[in-house]
Amino acid sequence: MPETFLATQPKLCDNPGATPPKRSKGAAMRRRFQRGTFVCERGGYYSMFYASTEDGGTKRVKRLIGRCEEMSERAARRAHAIQMDKVNQARGSLAPLVKGQSFEEATTKWRQAVAPNLSPATTRAMESRLRVHILPKFKDAALQEMGVHALQQFATDLRKKVSRATVRHVLTTIQSIVNYAARCGAPVNKVSLKDLELGTHERVEVPFFTKTQAMQIIEAANEPFKTLFALAFNSGLRAGEILALTVDDLNFVDKTLRVNKSADDNTRAIRQPKTKGSVALLPMSSTLAALLQNYLMKYWKSNPAGILFPAKGGTRPRSRLNVVRVGLHPVLRALGIPTANAGLHAFRHGLATAMVEASAPISVLQSQMRHADVATTLRIYTHAIQQSQRDVMEEIGQSVQNAQSVRN
Repeated sequence: MPETFLATQPKLCDNPGATPPKRSKGAAMRRRFQRGTFVCERGGYYSMFYASTEDGGTKRVKRLIGRCEEMSERAARRAHAIQMDKVNQARGSLAPLVKGQSFEEATTKWRQAVAPNLSPATTRAMESRLRVHILPKFKDAALQEMGVHALQQFATDLRKKVSRATVRHVLTTIQSIVNYAARCGAPVNKVSLKDLELGTHERVEVPFFTKTQAMQIIEAANEPFKTLFALAFNSGLRAGEILALTVDDLNFVDKTLRVNKSADDNTRAIRQPKTKGSVALLPMSSTLAALLQNYLMKYWKSNPAGILFPAKGGTRPRSRLNVVRVGLHPVLRALGIPTANAGLHAFRHGLATAMVEASAPISVLQSQMRHADVATTLRIYTHAIQQSQRDVMEEIGQSVQNAQSVRN
């Protein structure tokens, strides 16, 4: 029986037995890459593999991973994969590198077939992660070599230099390329983010404008920024979606706002929005409708594309960075509001906060924010609750202080 074990069943209840390959006297044992065998029997999980002996031979090893009542099968399989990584590393064994199946070659195919279908912003971010973090480490690695242990060690080392969120983004990029290679028929070692430990979640302060701050900013801004900021706060649109809006997207009869495109940050080219769920028909409040109609009547400059907030010349949308630098930050400084990390997205988070304070159901909040995953909405919902909780506790503290003052 060959040295390499292949686990073809989720669970093997019997030890199939195996005999190490024979070798002629004096011949060096070939150090083949092993997958090993994962075995569940007699209430325990075991790893079966071949290990080198001191005299240069090979012996079969059956090692207990853990008892069934003490750990899940998923955890045991993860421990088995880590065990096999260590065995192969100790024996100097490498996964066989088949032509066309190195990570760099898989990346090349992904760039040709998948990347063109992603948004330019997403592609730029993924290419940055590949260039800075991933390819320097895994350029020549076989796809089968990128198992739990290799990725866990990579994540642990990377976590010392960057945030947990960045590590997740880097691993997601690897996962995207490996999954595409698997769909193309390449043998890969699939690893889920759930198989890896990335450390504790960091508490990240999300910049957002309160309802009062948003009203102050809108009141203090000049056109076209006044209307742009009012639209941002009253709709929750992302910056690229606001800048890609055209007059035809506004329906003052039905009082709806159509969202079906976005402007790229760098090129300002109009493209599809972030996700399929981002395409939507949103309600337009009477207040917002009045502001937009006033803007179109007094300040809007007609242009061939019908862009609602056109740049000078009217051929393309305004730049988000220009809107923030020229339109938003001067107003924030005048009002004494911190400008650090404060951009148009702060209006979006501000709307989420206002909706929570208005006791909006989570389904309504998710629909307005157009999140494909409710978990994303829940993170914003929690962030908003934290602010509401601070406000409530502040009011209670003031009440207690006032009551004490009366008694004294």
